[in-house]
Amino acid sequence: MKKYIDQFYSEGLATIFYIKPIKYLNKKVENKVVKRVLEIIIKILYTIIVIVFAGYVFYKKFPF
Repeated sequence: MKKYIDQFYSEGLATIFYIKPIKYLNKKVENKVVKRVLEIIIKILYTIIVIVFAGYVFYKKFPF
């Protein structure tokens, strides 16, 4: 299961919406607590974006 979760955050849309912001964050922020909180926020936002996108694609493919 851990392999699939890692794959979710390292492929596809993750390169734009998750990996690049995290790399930028690691360069600019020195405080570890602030960095960790921002990483969690970015991870939550990325997950919400992917779920909404999947719902949209599902709705377009199988309209009610």
